[in-house]
Amino acid sequence: MRRRNILAALVLLALGVGYGVFTSQLPVRSLPDTPGPPFFPWINTVVILALSAALLVQGLVGTGGPAPAQVQGRWRAGWALGVFVVYLAILPGLGFILATAPFFAALMLLFGETRTLRVAAGAIIATALLYFLFRHGFNVFLPTGVLKGIVP
Repeated sequence: MRRRNILAALVLLALGVGYGVFTSQLPVRSLPDTPGPPFFPWINTVVILALSAALLVQGLVGTGGPAPAQVQGRWRAGWALGVFVVYLAILPGLGFILATAPFFAALMLLFGETRTLRVAAGAIIATALLYFLFRHGFNVFLPTGVLKGIVP
């Protein structure tokens, strides 16, 4: 497991650096109050590099925990992909808030969280934080769906 983590981290670090190089070549727009085209790719770059570095440290230190069963991991990945496809299908109709909270809850249950209160609170809080971050932090309008006119 440690060797796999180190190898995966090195590959992801290389991809992150490459993504950052391509991001640095995006044109800069000077419209007022807009983040510009390279804003979100830079966020992706930072997240990829930070998570890759964390995986590398985890692989080097060896605190990865027990290796997951291969068969269970594949089923879980398949179910997660299915949940994601359903999320993408219902997002335009239901809107971000009503579609994202159950999506997060389903993923938390799928990946082993069994405490009901924690699942509900985590899904609602994460959805609310993301909504306010994109709506008020990045000035990005997320789909409101059936809550159109209710949600600002």
